[in-house]
Amino acid sequence: MNVKKNIALPAIMVGAFILEGVFSLQFGNELFNDKHLFIPHFLLVMLTIMTCFYKRNTTLVYAFILGILFDIYYTGVMGIYFAVLPFTVYITDKFMKVLQNNIFLVGLIAIFNVILTESLVYAFYYLIGSTTMSIPVFIDQRLWTTILFNLAFFLIVYFPFRLFLNRLVKSE
Repeated sequence: MNVKKNIALPAIMVGAFILEGVFSLQFGNELFNDKHLFIPHFLLVMLTIMTCFYKRNTTLVYAFILGILFDIYYTGVMGIYFAVLPFTVYITDKFMKVLQNNIFLVGLIAIFNVILTESLVYAFYYLIGSTTMSIPVFIDQRLWTTILFNLAFFLIVYFPFRLFLNRLVKSE
């Protein structure tokens, strides 16, 4: 039994899932003033790194499962993250067929995925009337801080998670 594959990888991904909610509840108002919002997308950043350094099909399974769990646990609308997370994994896989695996390009893709996810979720909530935030307000008060916050998370977890995934690939 491969302990890294069967226990450690799911534990890391579930930990990122839980850390999103804990971090936004515990530290959200302390990091930025009440005017600016940030949305931690730790799971999305981890899935981006996982797509770049691990098997695409396994990463898609994680994206589907964690996307539906995210919808059940964190959102009031079923299906948005269930669709968006696998979509971003798929797009990342297509990017990586053309690009190289280095920290700069993977970071740009992670930022692109955060922007894409935030924009799609915002557009969906705007269409169903769940938000009245205008696009300039969304960009000014939510998108920039979300990008910077998730970029900082990416820089913290990139090397350890990449090393873990490389060792996992070698052990298989």
